[in-house]
Parts: sequence; structure tokens; C-alpha cells
Amino acid sequence: MSEPRLDEVFVRSDRIVGRRIADEYILVPLVGRGAELDSIYNLNRVGAFIWEKLDGASDGEAVVAALVAHFEVPRERAADDYRTFLAQLLSIDAVRRGPAAHRPAP
Repeated sequence: MSEPRLDEVFVRSDRIVGRRIADEYILVPLVGRGAELDSIYNLNRVGAFIWEKLDGASDGEAVVAALVAHFEVPRERAADDYRTFLAQLLSIDAVRRGPAAHRPAP
């Protein structure tokens, strides 16, 4: 599978739900194969922020811009964090590629 690109839109899988419990955010698989059913994923603040932005409408550029604004980090770091986290989510089937981003014509 190819590395996530910033011009792509991703949507959360219906196989995994995210829940905030106290000060932690976790992903819990609903359906899976073998040991995946026993896996619960604990997200840090950045991961939880990205997860909540994966709405199937916003592309990676929009999520990265939101990361920069919210966490006051350089764009390059936000983009790297986004791509790394998306690759991890793709590897556990927590997200899937969505429709192409709707951009106005130049």
C-alpha cells in the first residue's frame, strides 16, 4: 500500500471506534481477524486530534493546517506526524481512503 499523501482524503473505518475515557483516547476494534480483536490502541493528543479530523471530507492538507494551528508546530513536523500516524492507521485497517478532495478550480 502506498504512503498516505496530503492530497488524499481518509475516512475512519466502521470496524474501529474511538472513545475518550477520562484523559485518554482509545481505539477499539469492533470486528477483526484473530488477535486484532484483543487489541486496544491508546492514542496520544496528536493522534486523537488527527483521528477526530478524519471525516471523509477533509484532505491531509486541511488536517495538517489544523495541527499547525492547534499545536503551534512547524508545518513540516505536522505533515510528518500526520503521514506517520495515517500509515499506522492504514496498517491496522482503522481508516480507508475516501473520495477525492473537492477543490475549487484555479
